Amino acid sequence: MGFRRIIAASVTLALLLIALTVAFAYSLLGAGASARFWVDHTHRVIEQNQSLLALVQRTENSVRSYLLNRDERYIPTYRSAQALIPPAEARLAALVADSPRQQTRVRALNEAIDDRQSLLERSVALARAGDFEAARALLAPAPGQGLSAGVRERTEAVRATEQALLQRRVRDAAETSTMTLLIGLAVAALALLGLTGLLVDLARVNRRLNAALADAARANAEREASDALNRAVFANSPDYLLVIEVEGDDRFVVSEINPAFERALGVPASTVRGKSLSELAPKDIADRMNALCRRVCGSEGPVLTRDRLPGAPGGPLTWESILAPVRNAEGVASRIVGSIRDITSRVRMEERLREAQRMEAVGQLTGGVAHDFNNLLQVIRGNLELLEPLVSESEIGRRRLAHAVHGADRAAQLTRQLLAFARRQPLAPQVINLSRLVGDMAELLRRTLGEAIEVETVIGGGLWNTLADPAQVESAILNLALNARDAMRSGGRLTVEVTNASLDEAYAHEIDGVTPGQYVMIAVSDTGEGMSRETRKRVFEPFFTTKTDGKGSGLGLSMVYGFVRQSNGHVRIYSEVGLGTTVKLYLPRSRDAVARPAATPVMPSGGSQQTILVVEDDANVRAAAVALLDTLGYQCLEAEDAASALCVIETGAHVDLVFSDVVMPGELKTRDFAERLRATSPGLPILFTSGYTENAIVHHGRLDDGVTLLSKPYSRNELARKIAQLLTTSDEDGV
Repeated sequence: MGFRRIIAASVTLALLLIALTVAFAYSLLGAGASARFWVDHTHRVIEQNQSLLALVQRTENSVRSYLLNRDERYIPTYRSAQALIPPAEARLAALVADSPRQQTRVRALNEAIDDRQSLLERSVALARAGDFEAARALLAPAPGQGLSAGVRERTEAVRATEQALLQRRVRDAAETSTMTLLIGLAVAALALLGLTGLLVDLARVNRRLNAALADAARANAEREASDALNRAVFANSPDYLLVIEVEGDDRFVVSEINPAFERALGVPASTVRGKSLSELAPKDIADRMNALCRRVCGSEGPVLTRDRLPGAPGGPLTWESILAPVRNAEGVASRIVGSIRDITSRVRMEERLREAQRMEAVGQLTGGVAHDFNNLLQVIRGNLELLEPLVSESEIGRRRLAHAVHGADRAAQLTRQLLAFARRQPLAPQVINLSRLVGDMAELLRRTLGEAIEVETVIGGGLWNTLADPAQVESAILNLALNARDAMRSGGRLTVEVTNASLDEAYAHEIDGVTPGQYVMIAVSDTGEGMSRETRKRVFEPFFTTKTDGKGSGLGLSMVYGFVRQSNGHVRIYSEVGLGTTVKLYLPRSRDAVARPAATPVMPSGGSQQTILVVEDDANVRAAAVALLDTLGYQCLEAEDAASALCVIETGAHVDLVFSDVVMPGELKTRDFAERLRATSPGLPILFTSGYTENAIVHHGRLDDGVTLLSKPYSRNELARKIAQLLTTSDEDGV
């Protein structure tokens, strides 16, 4: 029985231990279940709290995006989020029903949320009524920020309180489960482990929430920075920017223009904003603009156009525009964004460049023809003069010979005018003062123009000197005067004005080929019939004339243009139909003293048996030159190129003067030929002749220093005068 009692006691103890263990385990399990319940409850409260905050934030973001972009697509998002807020508030209130303190906080949170939603609703109503500025002002930081902060503070208070409740409930559950020290420690350890796991999960969720909030804040900051950048570009772009809203019934409304466009239009944006293109432009222009907008709406990408706008105060404008469609979620173009650039200056510069290239091409063609043509004229004219003694006894022969010589001279004059236009005539510029030159021409102009035209000269005081060929200046003034006479068929007044002028950088930028600086200006004005715009554009072209056949060659103004440009000057013409014409010649100022007038050469009576070496590659021209020199009493030696001429000199033949063409074949060029002559025969005079000036002795239209040139075609008298002048100078120098 003792054994039985031991066994029974053992069994009882075992049963008791088992019962105690089961009871503790049950208690422990109950405590653990209670702890897990409250942890899960707290988790749901916090998640529901954050979910409610996210819904509130979504409504506010949607409304702000709608106010910023004026895009109705944000309203559905706002409404859907708004509809979810009351159920979410109810769920949160139900979850905290076990805690009066939490219920108070949740009620305060819901009131703050309702106040915020009411504010958002009023803002949306104002915006839909068209008052976006008042709507945005309603949500401005001053009144809006307090309510938004109140929602966040109350949300945070609910979360903090729930976490505090969780900690208290877990602690209570842990205290009731400590029935024995060892088992209690074990249960506490297990509870601690469970709580730790729950806290780890809670921390993980909290980190995810914080990361999501940080991402949202960063995205919002980036969006605000992008919006600020876009606003800065829109406000400060020099191009004309605009936004056009595409409305129904084929209506295109300007919703925004930038300040540059305001300045270009000369009106504030408020007078343009909200109006359709048909309201802003005349019907023909509006129809074109509407057609362009329809084309943009149907295109896949930007559309580039260039338009010429007449009627501007400074002349026609040229605008280049890029218009691109902006499509909504359905792929329909809901607006058009555009950029317009004023390219008027570039277009005008391109036109001036094309005009300059065309004039240069004509000049090159003219210069290329002149050389051969002048050689032919020299052969013709020289032989005509050689025929003169043979027909001296025939009246008809002399008359016909005179007509032929006149025709050759006329052809030579036309060639010189072409070379003047091409800026390839040989100039002999010197420092002159135009006051004396124009004053001396006044009487000549009166006799030339006739009594029906009144001639007036105006000379400015303190007139600067200029560097120019005086003969060409006289010819230019006379040409302009004759043109003015033809434009004043019934008489009128011609005014020749000479004054100082300065052309600044702005003027030089507008006119191609003009160098800013100081000039002496000659203005020739008439009271004639004037010119149209089309005539003014072509007036300096060679052979262009408005006169009837046989009344003009069309080379007078082109010669004036070429001479002034070759003299580094500038020509400007002002004319209107019925209001007369003014042509202004600008010749560069010279600070040097006026050159002394050259002595008039004496016409020689004939040669003195001096020997002249004629160097000419064209056999016909050479023969004519030799024959003319023979009639003047000179003996001649001949050479067909520079190398042959040097051989003649090196053989010891006596030569008093070398008469050489400039453009010749062979390896020995004219400049090298002249230098070798000066080295081997110092003081030997050289007279050059040429039918073309762009060569070794003429640079930029001016003869090199110490060079004497006789241009082809020349007469016997001109040849005799030049040779006598050189031989006389050589004799005076002791050569």
